[in-house]
Amino acid sequence: MRHSAAIVLSLLAGGAGLCSAESLSKTSSAQKPPPPAKPVRTSDQFKQFLVTGGAFAQRVAVLRLAEELRETVLQAFGIPQESYPVARPLLFSIQTQAKQDTPPKFQVLEDPGGLKLHLPLPPLEEAPSNETTFQSPGGIKIKIGQPAPPRAADGPTERSILAALLTELALRPDPRSPSTITQTESLAPRWLVDALHHKHHHRDPVLYPILLRPLLESGAIPSPLPFLIRPEQDPTPSSPEEIDLARCLLSLFLSQADGRAGLLQLLRTDCVTSPLYAVQKCFPALGKTEEELQRQWTLAVASYGTQHEMVAFNGPRTDAEIQKLLQLEITDLESGQYFSFPMEQFADYLRLKGIRQVLLARQLEWIALREKGHFLYTEVAATYASICNDLAQGKTSGVAARFRQATLERESVSARLSRIRDHMNWFEAVAAPRNESPRMKEFYRILDERPPVSAALKQALDRAEEQVRQEESKADVLRALEESKSRSKPSR
Repeated sequence: MRHSAAIVLSLLAGGAGLCSAESLSKTSSAQKPPPPAKPVRTSDQFKQFLVTGGAFAQRVAVLRLAEELRETVLQAFGIPQESYPVARPLLFSIQTQAKQDTPPKFQVLEDPGGLKLHLPLPPLEEAPSNETTFQSPGGIKIKIGQPAPPRAADGPTERSILAALLTELALRPDPRSPSTITQTESLAPRWLVDALHHKHHHRDPVLYPILLRPLLESGAIPSPLPFLIRPEQDPTPSSPEEIDLARCLLSLFLSQADGRAGLLQLLRTDCVTSPLYAVQKCFPALGKTEEELQRQWTLAVASYGTQHEMVAFNGPRTDAEIQKLLQLEITDLESGQYFSFPMEQFADYLRLKGIRQVLLARQLEWIALREKGHFLYTEVAATYASICNDLAQGKTSGVAARFRQATLERESVSARLSRIRDHMNWFEAVAAPRNESPRMKEFYRILDERPPVSAALKQALDRAEEQVRQEESKADVLRALEESKSRSKPSR
């Protein structure tokens, strides 16, 4: 009896021990932190941009902005999109706890797979929503409209992404001078970010010309060398005059022979130590001294800063601009699909959302072309501007006939200008007095001389021509006979 009681007590004690062990394991497991969640990343189709943090709509907004800015950079440097997917990855992390006014800090991280560019971004602002809520008599809430997507296109974020893209280009190995890159900060200069940021928002330089007439009249044109050494991290914002000077500097570099390659080399060159040496190395045609560089720079500012005062387009250029404006490029806001429509096919694109804003913007472009284009195309541009205004208001009555009238007028002007150009070329080549050098006169004399042709050769050519004419006439008679026979056969 005592033995059995001891067994029962021992079992009870063991059960209590098991219960205490289970409770201890539960408490210890409750105190352990959960494993870290794997960050959700959204990447573009080329696997270059990786965005972490925030909601999916915010990551998509950052990706879309980065792709648009990448297109601007590639166009400026003349790099085809096909050769760009091999780029180094750029990691954008949306920091939800950061302040809106905190500028993003750029970092170049050493990764096992190579260098990785990391850019923390502040939380994105929510755009004003057009979504409204109504409540039915039965108590059911109905939402009309769509919530606006997050807005990623603010100045600091755009400039930081541009600096990251430019730094990625600078960190690429140069086949002409291979070296190991050890920079850990942004390599983008302020002037280049200013010029590309303006180009991203103002695609057409005709509508947004460089205005530097007051600077030219004052005679105080600054040297371009301080622009080269000013970093993007400078907290002082650029003035409108400095932005226009940056645009002039970019145009001056790109206008040189092999300018895009020189601009890329300048981005990889240390300009802080000796900016003059950097310019001489990348653009030797601009001069060997600072005085020669200042002379070329003054001519560039005078040229690009007063272009709006001159007639920008001649006849062929105006006709080419009209051809481009007659093509509407539209992105569907719902599906994100890209469409391209001729303006004459207004029945196909008037159903798309946001088309009114596109047509109003195109109307302003037609008005600008009316001022900048050839004077013979003034009425044509005015007609197309009026058509855009009517289509934006939903008026389609008589629009097709006005399109046909504008097309006929444009073709008539183009034909007249072509005939005038041909006549001027003929007059310059034949009727105008020649004041060339003796060698040029000898060249024209040789061109005007006709080689002697013998009488036998002329007779042989005449006989061959007559034989060909007779054979062609025989072939025409035989063809007519075959057609008459086929028509005379009775049908079964």
